[in-house]
Amino acid sequence: MVALRGAFYHDRSSLFWARHRSRVEFLKYAEVRDEESIRQLVGVTFEVADFIREHMQVSVERIIRHNETLMELPVREAKQFRNEYYRREREHDSWCKQKIKAILSRRPSAPYPYT
Repeated sequence: MVALRGAFYHDRSSLFWARHRSRVEFLKYAEVRDEESIRQLVGVTFEVADFIREHMQVSVERIIRHNETLMELPVREAKQFRNEYYRREREHDSWCKQKIKAILSRRPSAPYPYT
């Protein structure tokens, strides 16, 4: 949850839904009692948290630099720069989601009602 808060603290809606999805996943595996499966689930969870902490952390310094650059550019170039920045941010978010899905695919299958 700490990694999610660090990645989405600037956007309450995204933080809410990220927390909700992670809690739903926790509930899916609440009935697992096999020690090896639990170890595997905890390892995957730590791996996802490390990935989020490393690649999805919001950088306030980067945002400030971006805003300062926008202020210095003429209007037309600033609009183009901003659109390019948002495009790169969307691509990065998409890449992060793909990587997280790949990490989560290594989990053992969920118990009966969720399979």
